[in-house]
Amino acid sequence: MLYLCLTRGLEKVPKCFRWLLTETNGTYLLNLTDYSLKCYTLSSTYERGRDTENAAEKWLQNKFNISFSRRNLQVGSKSNGKPALHNFDLVSEDNQIVAEVKSHQLTKGGNIPSGKVSDTYQACFMLEKVTTKKKLLILSDPKFFEIFKRYSEGKISKEIEIVLLPNGNEAKKPNDVRTTTLQSMPKKPKKTGFDIFWYRLTSWLSHRQRIMNWTVKSGEIGEDFEAVHAGGNYVIVYPNSALHVQRVPKNDFQVIYEKWDEYVAELIPRSYFVKGPIAHTRFSKYIISIIHQYLNNEKSER
Repeated sequence: MLYLCLTRGLEKVPKCFRWLLTETNGTYLLNLTDYSLKCYTLSSTYERGRDTENAAEKWLQNKFNISFSRRNLQVGSKSNGKPALHNFDLVSEDNQIVAEVKSHQLTKGGNIPSGKVSDTYQACFMLEKVTTKKKLLILSDPKFFEIFKRYSEGKISKEIEIVLLPNGNEAKKPNDVRTTTLQSMPKKPKKTGFDIFWYRLTSWLSHRQRIMNWTVKSGEIGEDFEAVHAGGNYVIVYPNSALHVQRVPKNDFQVIYEKWDEYVAELIPRSYFVKGPIAHTRFSKYIISIIHQYLNNEKSER
């Protein structure tokens, strides 16, 4: 490890790197090895984004025979009446075609990066606000494209065309990609309907089960509890810390089960089930842990 000793000038170290500092008797040690790796990661991400934007610009210019550039366009009005502007990645010189470009990828472990998904939704939100004839969201990574295409269906404006920009700088429209890329990918198994799931879950819970408290962000955490189904449209939960047993309704299980894929992909937080626009349950802690353990048990028995 290579360290730099700092006794002053701490304010010159960017805030995003201060987690690399170690304080000892008023002296700060900066881990230059990790600092360099962090700088390299940010630099490579920036370069990938810049290269993707350049490739998208060339493709758009060839396709529409018009020049494109980064430009501010009005997306609304401020309280003082002045226009609210957003800097779009690529805008045609006649302002009739607007594109946002994203080079986001999955994590090294193949997981869905919730922050990057949120950033892409934000780009869609800006595209929805602008007044123009053609709106494009251009993505460069095939896996991220497929995932965002699936999860954003019905959630973003139909005016927005999601375009994949593959290697070779020749972009394909979603319909074209669906006939080539999707056919070569293994199909995701169809999700079991809730009524069948409930029958299987309650059969598994016909004997009292010890459930490990679990969340997608923290894994196994907090106190475990017990659960059993003794008939009826609810599951009985025996918490260690609560004075009374809890009866968790079937309908609450359905709310979370129908959004399970989005939750485990970290596209929606647990708070969505507590105070979200549609879902409201005070038993999300128990339901999430029960469904997680049941699904893991089901996998191990296959």
